Amino acid sequence: MDESSLNTRIKSVSYMLGQMKPYRRQIFLSIIAGILKEACIISAVGICAYMAAEAIKGGSLSGRPWLWILAACVAGRCAATFFESYLSHDAAYHALVDYRVKLYDKFETLCPDILLKERSGQIATTLMNDVEILEWFYGHTVGFTVVVAAICTGITVFLGTLHWSLALAMLMCTVVMLCVPFLMKNKADKQGALIRDRLGEANAVTLEGINGMNEILTLNWQERYKKKNRHFMDLLNDAQAEYAKRMGTEGGLLQASAGLSAVIINLLSIWLTLNGKLQVEWFAVVGTTAWLAFNPLLELCGIARNFGLIFGASERISGILQAKPIVPDSGEKTDTENLRPDIRFNHVSVGYGENETNVINDVSFHIEAGEIVAIVGESGAGKTTCANLLARLWDVRDGSISIGSMDIRRMKLSDLHSMISAVLQDVYLFNTTIRDNIALGKLDASFEEIVSAAKIARIHEFILSLPDGYDTVAGERGVQISGGQRQRIAIARAVLKDSPILIMDEAVSNLDTKTEKEIQDTIRSLAHKKTIIMIAHRLSTILEADRIIVLHNGRVIQEGTHDALIAQGGYYKKLINAQLEEKSV
Repeated sequence: MDESSLNTRIKSVSYMLGQMKPYRRQIFLSIIAGILKEACIISAVGICAYMAAEAIKGGSLSGRPWLWILAACVAGRCAATFFESYLSHDAAYHALVDYRVKLYDKFETLCPDILLKERSGQIATTLMNDVEILEWFYGHTVGFTVVVAAICTGITVFLGTLHWSLALAMLMCTVVMLCVPFLMKNKADKQGALIRDRLGEANAVTLEGINGMNEILTLNWQERYKKKNRHFMDLLNDAQAEYAKRMGTEGGLLQASAGLSAVIINLLSIWLTLNGKLQVEWFAVVGTTAWLAFNPLLELCGIARNFGLIFGASERISGILQAKPIVPDSGEKTDTENLRPDIRFNHVSVGYGENETNVINDVSFHIEAGEIVAIVGESGAGKTTCANLLARLWDVRDGSISIGSMDIRRMKLSDLHSMISAVLQDVYLFNTTIRDNIALGKLDASFEEIVSAAKIARIHEFILSLPDGYDTVAGERGVQISGGQRQRIAIARAVLKDSPILIMDEAVSNLDTKTEKEIQDTIRSLAHKKTIIMIAHRLSTILEADRIIVLHNGRVIQEGTHDALIAQGGYYKKLINAQLEEKSV
């Protein structure tokens, strides 16, 4: 085993053990129960062997309550088995819950950067499957390792009281058995990491197929996608087959070493007995218990065969938990009630990733409080990036963004987000009632407030037409609701939240002309009450703005009212003329 690999494993073990601090009491009690469980069975077998040897010799068994002792061993093993399993798994499952909660909390701080670097299937594998793998460590390894160490020590001491050579033989055989997992450790770690990675890829492909099933069916891509899915499943199967082959080899070596060790101790005890150095009744005890003595150690080494998977999962989990947030929440508590909602971009540049080309370059503009501003430009010009930067989903690479003359990096993220509502083109509805989906931004809202917001968003009548009205479950991702209706629910959500800044990113793109006009009336009614940023392509939406900011290739190239920009000519006029020509065709 190389030094760096050993250090990595030590760090993983230390990290995982650190997560058990709240459950030390349960682990300690499970260890006591585990020691009692193993001691009971070994003692019972040893007593039976001793009694048989005494009977063969013609000795008396009436001097001690052997049957009562055996009964106590049986009862003790039953009780100890229950408590060991319950206590160890109680601690393990609590630790897994803690992991999942911590991973989700951490995931929030890493978004949206992590979604660019990892596929959703890989993330899901870490959040669920990788955490589940750790149950082997917490439920079957941590306490059991101490139990095995205690039992092996106790047996070695006991054998030493009979003859020093028996203790030495036990110690040497134990070391040989422990060497087997360590000899195959490097291969196990590599295979375990590969399986976790292949499983993530397989999950990602399956999840992609489920989410894109409509496109797969309409494009008649079923057979090709099945082949793609089968390819990744075969890769996973190959990795698992190699892992199983190594586990079989390791298991065979463990069984061989355990059996050979028991035979050696039996042969040694025979020699000691024949030479008068060990009494016959103790030979029977050693001879029968030698086989049982190695069972706990064999079981622990068997668990160690899965260490490749366990440590592979642990490294993936710790990699996320120890990752630095892309947007550090290091700001100070801010009185947002008295913060004027005017927005200033001051020479802002940003790229997705440290070495990536800037998406926007040296962007500067100012939006007055209560002003409606449209940000326009071709796809990829940087419009949505500006909105994401304002909400601090990303941080600027150069320059600054301020609200009310306060740099948003100096604000707590919760305070910043309380000032902003957003209606996006791709609206996500959660698998709960429409009432709850609207109230996401204001959980304490009354039903009357929810209805009022729905009326403003022109969705109230539609909701009432549903079988359960506002208590209708939207379905996962809102699949039971059309795109236009989802956008109106999102608008109602934003209206109810009543933040001073409203971002509308192509918020009317899925609406029909009549509903679009109704929503524009809603926007007009909010004019001068909120600072509104509209990211838009449609001319009808752009015309609602007090002022227009034109982006091209990540730079602000024009700024002004619609009439002024048309009179000015240039890029904006070309965009509008192209749209008018499309309508006329």
